[in-house]
Amino acid sequence: MEDILPDQLTTATPPSRPTFLTVLCILTFIGSSWGILSGITSHISADATSDIAQAAMQDAREEIEKEGNAGAKFAEKILSGTAVMLQPENLKKSALFSIVASVFTLLGGILMFGLKKTGFYSYVLGTATGIAGPFIAFGGASFLTILSSSFIAFFGILFVVLYGLNLKHLR
Repeated sequence: MEDILPDQLTTATPPSRPTFLTVLCILTFIGSSWGILSGITSHISADATSDIAQAAMQDAREEIEKEGNAGAKFAEKILSGTAVMLQPENLKKSALFSIVASVFTLLGGILMFGLKKTGFYSYVLGTATGIAGPFIAFGGASFLTILSSSFIAFFGILFVVLYGLNLKHLR
């Protein structure tokens, strides 16, 4: 019988993960984990946060009334929009959207770390949830809603594009 040496055996080597994809996944693990913890903390402390912020906004309104200049009307509009955002139920809704979005992006990062293409779609769903969340939680009329959603959109879309460059490595 013929002897087969170990170096003569052909073993299927798993596809290697590019370093860039590894770095993206690690950044996603960190960011998504932070998002989940931050969302949980925000949900738990929504009532206290709302009380503190409402008191600070009342002080700011009193200062604006004292000045009475042209910028006071603009500042009052911003404070009114902020007051809607800082209602406890809105803070809790926003925190829940943040948690859900972060869970989807974390799941996507884990799957893409394992070179699964479905992780990309999970990441895209999490990013879309993160972008839409502030509009659903706070309504679209607030400047701060648009600002926070734009911030999420910038980094989310950037990572979607960067992950998209690595789609050829996913199966």
